[in-house]
Amino acid sequence: MNAKLALAEQSSAPPPAAAARPGRPAQLSKVASFDKELAQTDREARRKAAAILEVLAGARKPSEAAQALGIAPMRYYLLEMRAIQGLVKGCELPKLGPKGSPDREARLLRQQVAQLERDRARYAALARVAQRVVHLSPPPANNQPAAGKKGRRHKPQVRAVKLLARVQAGLGEGPPVEAQRAVQPQAAAVP
Repeated sequence: MNAKLALAEQSSAPPPAAAARPGRPAQLSKVASFDKELAQTDREARRKAAAILEVLAGARKPSEAAQALGIAPMRYYLLEMRAIQGLVKGCELPKLGPKGSPDREARLLRQQVAQLERDRARYAALARVAQRVVHLSPPPANNQPAAGKKGRRHKPQVRAVKLLARVQAGLGEGPPVEAQRAVQPQAAAVP
């Protein structure tokens, strides 16, 4: 046990500075930078990490680690699962290339919209030229019905309100006042 404490005190000592090359600033080695980052983390987080590593190494049982941390065994298993997820996430290869950002994506989408608008204008011009060559009349500009015919009016359906009324009728409740008002004008409008 004393050997563990001595090892922990020794590892918490500041790392020696890496030898600097002439003309270059001193850089920390990978291990030294890891130790520096580790020293900046929360003490409680380091305790939890040490307990999890001890369990994974077989030095302790999960129940002993949970007792040492002062948490329930179930909470320990959740903590261990999060730690392993972090380990797996840290082992992923970093994605190469430019990082995606909302500004970059918006710029790319604007460029794509501009390209599609140019394509649409080009195809419309080609269609007009083809119509002139074949002597076809262009299609009507608007979708109005021919003279003498009445256009069929679209009656919007409020399906949610109708469904709500049916569900509430099945529960033995009457539909709310808003649902009655919304359903009644449509029923009156149907010939």
